[in-house]
Amino acid sequence: MDGTLIDSTQAWIDADIEFGEQNGFRYTEVMYETVKTMRFHDACRYLCKFCDLTPEKAAEQYFLLLEKNYLKSPLIKNAYEFVNNCYKSGIKMCVLTSGIRRLAQAALEFYGMYEFFEFVAAADELKIDKSQPESFLKCCEKLGSDPRETLVFEDSFYAAKAAHDAGCIVIGMENPQHADELSEMKSISYKTIRDFENFDIVSCFQPA
Repeated sequence: MDGTLIDSTQAWIDADIEFGEQNGFRYTEVMYETVKTMRFHDACRYLCKFCDLTPEKAAEQYFLLLEKNYLKSPLIKNAYEFVNNCYKSGIKMCVLTSGIRRLAQAALEFYGMYEFFEFVAAADELKIDKSQPESFLKCCEKLGSDPRETLVFEDSFYAAKAAHDAGCIVIGMENPQHADELSEMKSISYKTIRDFENFDIVSCFQPA
């Protein structure tokens, strides 16, 4: 969802930086690289190493910081139109997020897209990181979808690689925040796109 449907990457980065400022430490690139593959509560536990908060208090504070800007994040271009057309065509869809399910749900409701999805899953609730193929396989199972006939849209290489290893068809989203991963992303993706303008989902299922 983040970086695929909603351009919310900066909202997360801003929350990271502000969390550090409020708790007496500077949020660094090393910290960002460490937490970016973690589930939300695992990331909060990690950040507790640099301050005096309990994991529960850290999660509560971080959520409030993120909530301020998250719903101000714009949609990826043509995301609503694409998802709406998929829904009208009878294509089953779900959201799998490393973030917070209730925040993801709030954003989907805000943009009028929540009803288009069968469910919203959070890695925290699955107890499986998105770096593990099993997280995508569990979503496919719940959707009743064969992984080989399932498109996964991802902007982070680590999650895209897990989806690829699960046997899914990966559509890589070209997120400027992850520009250093683009060549790796292209190597495992059926195709990469910047947004949903002119994206033809039917072509992804046609024989080469």
